[in-house]
Amino acid sequence: MLGMADEMLIYELKKGHMRLVEKRNNPYAKTQQHLKTLDVYDLLHDCAIIISAHIGKKGIQRLEERGVKLIYKKGNILKALQGAIKELKPYT
Repeated sequence: MLGMADEMLIYELKKGHMRLVEKRNNPYAKTQQHLKTLDVYDLLHDCAIIISAHIGKKGIQRLEERGVKLIYKKGNILKALQGAIKELKPYT
C-alpha cells in the first residue's frame, strides 16, 4: 500500500530516461489516521505520476481528484519504471 511504504523514491523522467532525484521518508507509514492519503499526498505534491503496487480505493479517488496519474506495478522498482514508460509517454 502506498501509505504504508517507509520511503518514496522520486524519479525524473525526461525523453524516456529516468533518474533518481531523491528518497523521501514517509512519517505516516505506521499510522492509521483518518484521510491518510491526503497526508501522503502532501509528501508527493510535486509528483505528476505515482507508481505503486497498491493504493486503497478511497486513496485512488482522492489522488485522482488532485490530478495525479496512477500506475500500478509490482516488483522491482526499476523494472516497474521501465515497464511503465509506454504508459508515461504522454507525460515525457
